[in-house]
Amino acid sequence: MSNPDNAPLDIKGFVTSLETANPVCRSYESNDVSYEITATTFKKTSRLPFNDPYPDGTPFTWFRSLNHERITNEAKALVLVHNKTTIPVPRLLEHGQLPDGRRYLVTEFIDGLTLKEIRSQGCLREVGQKHTEDTPCKTCSDQAHSNALDFITNIVLPQFAKLKSQQRGIDGFVMPPSWLAPDAQPPWKGKKSWKTIPLETPEYVFQHGDIAAQNIILDRQNLQVKALIDWEHAGYFPPGMERWPGTLDMLAYRKRADNLPEVITKFLLEDYLECYAGWGDKGELQTLINAGELPDPSRLIQEESKGMNI
Repeated sequence: MSNPDNAPLDIKGFVTSLETANPVCRSYESNDVSYEITATTFKKTSRLPFNDPYPDGTPFTWFRSLNHERITNEAKALVLVHNKTTIPVPRLLEHGQLPDGRRYLVTEFIDGLTLKEIRSQGCLREVGQKHTEDTPCKTCSDQAHSNALDFITNIVLPQFAKLKSQQRGIDGFVMPPSWLAPDAQPPWKGKKSWKTIPLETPEYVFQHGDIAAQNIILDRQNLQVKALIDWEHAGYFPPGMERWPGTLDMLAYRKRADNLPEVITKFLLEDYLECYAGWGDKGELQTLINAGELPDPSRLIQEESKGMNI
């Protein structure tokens, strides 16, 4: 913006004029994030912890660990994927941190419907060409699912396989996997960081971290994929750590959290042993181990020792 007379710039007025020219047309929030949508932009901002007492009045504070950091992680992932692949993602316009610690990112707005939304829509064809008047339209839903699955299988995953690193995460920061609930499950509660576990050779593969129907936007007319969104859990990880089930079925997506002892042993062993050692109530953990919800650390240590002696 030119200022030929060297007069003081009215930055506040300039920003206000921009907001007026592109006003927020829709906003909503989850417990963790608030969203603002304009005609051309999408803004995501992390939320601070807040009081949310139980129905009986018992105090409770809603809190999610790494809630602010995951916004920055997504911003970095968007730049990485945009620069190193042809995978369509929303273009990052801005990201930063607010004085109170919240973080935000702004991307271009991608108009369309998520695969999850299409599954509950009526027929998307024009009047006179509709497959059915029923809701949902199975033909549209099946076609959208086929297009999305083809996109993930033949465009996304092959390009991810070529992106490798010697460390987990992105730029030294590691998000825990989306199939784990560390704020609700012992012994993870209170864990502030996750290990990058450097390797001598680049064997970690880039992963989205949360490939699912709600994170794939499709065109309303031709049902082709327009963008893969929500990259908060993205990063370089051991092959298979995302636990992509090979389908976009919601039931299969939820089952990624099954068989946790085996999965923790395979992908999170060092983090788990550290958390186990620091957890005060070993009896609580033993109960979970006996129930098949956590691996037995003594057995893991014995197996690790045997492997070192071979």
